Amino acid sequence: MLKPIKNNFHIYFAITLYVIWVVIFSAINYFKEKQHLYAELDQQLENAALMIPSILPKDFHRKDMRKKDISKQQDNAITLALTEYTQRTDIVYLYTLILRDNKIFYTSSSASDAELKSNKFAFNYFEYYDDAASVIPAIFEQNQSQIHEISDKWGKFRSIFIPVNADDGSVYILGADISIGHIDTLLNEALYSNLMISALFLLFACPLIITLSLEPRRQVRLLAKQIAQQTSKLLKSEAKLASIFEYSPVGIMHYDINGVIKKTNKHFEEILHTGRGTLIGFNMLERLENPELLSMVKQSLQGKVSVFEGPYTSISGKRVMYLHANFVPLYANTGELEGGIGVYNDITEKQLSTENLKKLSMVVENSPESIFITNTHGMIEYVNPKFIDITGYTPAEVLGKKANIFRSSETPDSVYKILWETILAGQQWTGELQNSKKNGELFWTQVCIVPVKSGDAITHFIGIQVDVTTARVASQKIAHQATHDMLTGLINRYEFENLLAQSILSSQQDKTTHSLIFLDLDQFKIINDTCGHMAGDEMLCQLSLLLSNHIKPQDILARLGGDEFAILMTQCSLEQAQITAHNILELIANFQFLWKKNIFSISASIGLAEINSQTKNTKEILICVDSACYAAKDLGRNRIHIYHHDDELLAKRDGEFRWVHELKYALNDNRFELYAQPIVSLVDPAQKRIYEVLLRLRTRSGDIAPPGAFLPVAERYNLSEAIDRWVVDHILIWMELHYQHLGDIDHFAINLSGASLGSRTLLSHIMQQITLHNLPPSMIKFEITETAAISNLRDATLFIKTLREFGCQFALDDFGSGLSSFAYLKHLPVSTLKIDGMFVKDILDDPIDEAMVKSINDIGHVMGMKTIAEFVENDAIKQRLKDMGVDFAQGYGIGRPVPIDDILQR
Repeated sequence: MLKPIKNNFHIYFAITLYVIWVVIFSAINYFKEKQHLYAELDQQLENAALMIPSILPKDFHRKDMRKKDISKQQDNAITLALTEYTQRTDIVYLYTLILRDNKIFYTSSSASDAELKSNKFAFNYFEYYDDAASVIPAIFEQNQSQIHEISDKWGKFRSIFIPVNADDGSVYILGADISIGHIDTLLNEALYSNLMISALFLLFACPLIITLSLEPRRQVRLLAKQIAQQTSKLLKSEAKLASIFEYSPVGIMHYDINGVIKKTNKHFEEILHTGRGTLIGFNMLERLENPELLSMVKQSLQGKVSVFEGPYTSISGKRVMYLHANFVPLYANTGELEGGIGVYNDITEKQLSTENLKKLSMVVENSPESIFITNTHGMIEYVNPKFIDITGYTPAEVLGKKANIFRSSETPDSVYKILWETILAGQQWTGELQNSKKNGELFWTQVCIVPVKSGDAITHFIGIQVDVTTARVASQKIAHQATHDMLTGLINRYEFENLLAQSILSSQQDKTTHSLIFLDLDQFKIINDTCGHMAGDEMLCQLSLLLSNHIKPQDILARLGGDEFAILMTQCSLEQAQITAHNILELIANFQFLWKKNIFSISASIGLAEINSQTKNTKEILICVDSACYAAKDLGRNRIHIYHHDDELLAKRDGEFRWVHELKYALNDNRFELYAQPIVSLVDPAQKRIYEVLLRLRTRSGDIAPPGAFLPVAERYNLSEAIDRWVVDHILIWMELHYQHLGDIDHFAINLSGASLGSRTLLSHIMQQITLHNLPPSMIKFEITETAAISNLRDATLFIKTLREFGCQFALDDFGSGLSSFAYLKHLPVSTLKIDGMFVKDILDDPIDEAMVKSINDIGHVMGMKTIAEFVENDAIKQRLKDMGVDFAQGYGIGRPVPIDDILQR
């Protein structure tokens, strides 16, 4: 019998490589997870820091801020707002820092849990940061965001510092901290996870190692026995031996005691890709370069059966293969060792296939993801252990069944139709499905189905599923809690302000109109005081349901806090919103709340405001509707008050009514007076004179009232069109009366209100009066404000085009005061731009104002328009405007308004 040979070295080498691979894979995976964790935490730090300005009051940071600018109550409110955010995240602290006299000060900060429990907060505004990290002053100088790991008296943190420029150019830092201890905990969890996976990989490799160790011994014994039998048979018949030798399906060669090849068969030559002439006489002991193969040959010449398996390069160097070779000692009839027989097999393809299958099998069996394989008809042929864990089905229950066995009715058929169309076309399909477990429980899974091809034909489909139910449910729950009121289920103030901001942005960009209702319950406190807060909460829930059922699907209802509600009515005019508000008021008035034996009837006060292109932000519009709501309360409750931008409301309404009466009497008594202010050319000194016609009111007491005192009231109470008509009629009468003295006057500029732009009656009246007084239309230039033109764009465009075709001129007054000036300029057929004086008066000191004036002037010239600068108060401003290329100037530095008759004496 042949003695058992030792295990081949390559088996242990492969095992060692596998162990090394597991260790390297675990290390790489751990460091990747560490990098990913730090990337996520850094992004979370940045998001948290950038959120801080939305919580802080507007203009909170400025150059002249001082320690006592805000009260402790305001500081506490900011602290609580920042703390509320940190409690929902991994962030430990949120804060802002400023640099004053080379010292770092806090201007705001969140509170710790201990401070919250004790209800004692530090006064963070201008609190000296006595142990600030040395890197922070440099951040103010470099003005770049940085992330550092720092230590101070509060602990060790990974911190982000983001320099931000306030509106006045001062710099402050947004800061956010995450505890180093928390990061270490997350890293340890990742490390333990990797160690566990590595241990599992090594554990699953044990059966394979044992099998690989035992298999060569068995094969060697088997082959040795086969070769011995073959050798015995060959000795019996030389002719049979020669035939078998030559045409054997394995490569065979015979070598002598010196290791010199004496004979080879065809298959041996084919395996090595070398001719018989080169092989015969080849001394293996002297010329073999592979040390392991040489060792096997030597062992056979010592009377031992040896086996070689591994990579080998042929003698000619033409081919590299994976070779399996058996070397058997050959004895003479005398019993002496005379050489050996080598039996060769090329197992390159088999080896590659075996290795790939083993790797694939190991990966699939131990995959943390559910994997199943089907044929082209969707019949399941294989499932891995993770599939069984997730679905609850055993292999016997699903093998041979269609994959829709775990499909749920919650996923539409259209999804599966697209799925099958995609994979039958040979393409990968990825998506999220809701499947059903064996027990009927539904679960969400991220699915990837990959077609397997042989050539161009699809043979199988591989499905990979990841159970994402927990993550999906948690995400939905967190998202819902973050955006909804816990009591009523309505969206909360935070989410409502986000949606409100989107509506404001759409109004600014698309000029759409929305409406906002602010609702406050009247005497809600009575229910809480008489029946307790449980009754109040129940009433709020019932009322929320009632309101939800009586608003349009596109409208958004939110509880802002306490007994305050808001309704955002998208794509809704103020008139439509007013109808809805009245319906809601009536609905609440008819609502009766029953609590135990008590029946309560309630009412509400409603504030209503329009959201349009002039609305700046959420804070502004909420203040508007809030003030309108409380105006409704002051006026007697259970009513609606509509907010207007010029609504100084109740404190001034008595005075406004007095002005209304004054204006009506002034129109009847002709107590308005015409003034004129010169407009001079900065380009052509020979330019004829130009005047703007201004209006003054002679009150019943004999005083002169400027237009700013009465024109806003006139617009609010629909008297502006009548006043515009009075001005047009009287200036045309005056021009006809003094026409022979107006030869050196180019034209008069007359202001028109926004209400007049939509009046076709006034349009016809103007043309009739100019014709009646036989005046050249070119001597009349009408001035309209940018805001009025934009808010009545269609009517304004028709009004301007009609009078321009008639021969009149038009100027756009106060240009630059609106938010969308340049966007609408090209749609308005005006010949002159009047640059808003708010930019002109400070151009010597404010570079931004100077740039605004220059840009408006350049745009006007590009569009073929003349430009006029208002509020020119001195010669220095006049010269700067002239240097810029502005065409005309108007202001107290040019000439003050005077009664119109006075210009005849100049």
